[in-house]
Amino acid sequence: MSTERKYQVFISSTFTDLQEARQALLLSLLSMDMIPTGMELHPGSSDSQWSAIQQVINECDYYLVLVGGRYGSLSPIGLSYTHREFVYAATKGKPVLALLHDSPEFLSPDKREQTREGEVRFNDFRQLLQNKCMTRFWHAPADLGEVARKAMAQLVDKHPASGWVRAAQGADSVSQQEVVRLTQRIQELEREKEELTAGYRPPLETLARGADTVALRYSCNVYIKGDCKVSTAQSTLTWDQIIACLAPQMLNEVPESAMRQALEEMLANRALADVQLSMPKAHAVRNIVLETDSFSQVKVQLRALGMIRKCPRQPGQSQITWQLTPLGDQAMTQVLARRR
Repeated sequence: MSTERKYQVFISSTFTDLQEARQALLLSLLSMDMIPTGMELHPGSSDSQWSAIQQVINECDYYLVLVGGRYGSLSPIGLSYTHREFVYAATKGKPVLALLHDSPEFLSPDKREQTREGEVRFNDFRQLLQNKCMTRFWHAPADLGEVARKAMAQLVDKHPASGWVRAAQGADSVSQQEVVRLTQRIQELEREKEELTAGYRPPLETLARGADTVALRYSCNVYIKGDCKVSTAQSTLTWDQIIACLAPQMLNEVPESAMRQALEEMLANRALADVQLSMPKAHAVRNIVLETDSFSQVKVQLRALGMIRKCPRQPGQSQITWQLTPLGDQAMTQVLARRR
């Protein structure tokens, strides 16, 4: 029996000027058995809504940005909410489709930016979308249904996603008892694998640790004379500093997202000094996002040192979790305990 999948699509756009176009787009996605969602489900423009928006984008299979003639209201970091959502979706590797109005300069004044600064921001954002993602054009809300159907079919074909499946379909003919048995067996094999891996770790004297340094790369928003730009930077840390940052949170199991957030918070305290090495006029840095390669390097090194272990997944658990080992606990104590 074939499994019917539904794809969740996050729609990002300015609000008041695109209500009719957004409604047409919602109906088009629903007709394709997709699940549309977006910022309007989380009312309010304060930054307190941002964590909810991030979670929704994380859960979506595809990200769709609808652009008319406005850049939109600015978020606290200096980017519009639509721009900020796009940057976050791109950093998370979400497949992106941009639907751009083909003649924004001919829209009515209330649907265009009223200031030169707004026009510049809008044009820069529009050009960014054309350079970075799949782009299609529309002229009137009535056009969006057909444009979206063709473009989404191409996007799904080019970037297949896992989608959402009904629990009954996902289980198929496998009994619940069999699922439990297999889950327990997987946990046993994970434990055996961890024990074998520990036995084959290289000698500690050959591995970087303690006061040895590592460069962690990250992306961020840099503010220079009131302007905001997305840039990359790196910070040089010792492995003791990384242990001091992560270990106290890992006495119990924690998801990778919590580990990454802890590292990003530590980098945030150093980011301005890092960025000023190449951009001396920078006066603020926000939105630190640790690069995946750097995060993976930290996980691999701490695991090779025997300081963390990957925990077996529990039934129904989708996230990978990690925990401090006794050796990691000892290293944390040596680094953080106060001397007389």
